[in-house]
Amino acid sequence: MSPLARPVVRWSLLIGLWALVIAVLWILLVQVFLLALNPFCHAQRPGVAYVQVRSVDRDVDSQITDFVTVKHGDAERVLRLAKAEAAELRPEDEVWILDAWYADGLRPTQFRLTFLRVLLEYPVLLLLPAAWGLWYVRKAKRKADAAPPPPVRRTFTDDFHLRAQRFAKPGTTDVEGSTDKANQPPMNTDEH
Repeated sequence: MSPLARPVVRWSLLIGLWALVIAVLWILLVQVFLLALNPFCHAQRPGVAYVQVRSVDRDVDSQITDFVTVKHGDAERVLRLAKAEAAELRPEDEVWILDAWYADGLRPTQFRLTFLRVLLEYPVLLLLPAAWGLWYVRKAKRKADAAPPPPVRRTFTDDFHLRAQRFAKPGTTDVEGSTDKANQPPMNTDEH
């Protein structure tokens, strides 16, 4: 028996999945609202890069971000990372960087690549496993609610009468093909 066949497990999983969907939609709504209110915001292409840190510099105009100069391939880039993330970096460190999908002057434009950061910056990715989970729970519910197959009906055959047929006179069968001498046409025995 599948654990999803139990209503308590199924309802708990459904509540959790719908809470995840609502949380993702709320995060998206807040991001869109903040984008709409910020006139200095512009969209940028999201991406991931493996870079080598050259220097970490303080941003005196921001209490949230610091500048990090990195070497990406042959070019140098200046990134805006959160102060806590920038403080962990040292020159000559090689790290993975995640570019945000929009840039503004208020928040970091790049982040260190972690699973949690990917989910926070791109929460839409969580809707795919949530949709799969909802589909799987619905499929399990349909399977659990399906009527059980009808029981196998066993028919016992009375073979006493079948065995008794071997003592019957030829031409008469009693059980299946009920032929009687009265129903048969008369046989002509005169052959002169």
